[in-house]
Amino acid sequence: MPPIDGDHHQGRPRRSDEVGALLDRDEDYDQDPVGDPPITVSRYRAAIRAMLAAQVPDPGFVATAWSQRETEAFLAGSRATLRLVVEMVGHALTTPPPTRGVD
Repeated sequence: MPPIDGDHHQGRPRRSDEVGALLDRDEDYDQDPVGDPPITVSRYRAAIRAMLAAQVPDPGFVATAWSQRETEAFLAGSRATLRLVVEMVGHALTTPPPTRGVD
């Protein structure tokens, strides 16, 4: 999977509010299962696999203006962010779900 950049998937949920709205619709479907579910089990698995395949983005041409230390900090921060996301998903998959609407 390529690094996360560009607008590869127009029309698909990309922002956290859009993905959250899709999850809300899927939870609503659990309460009133009429028609096709907004998210299938295979799509959940595909989403998790896509997240696991995410790579640290190349800083690209903007890095030419950065010092080596700034570039290393960007890459280290990106790696730490990806590790945190994987840990959060792993935790969510292995603990009881929270009550809906609780942050």
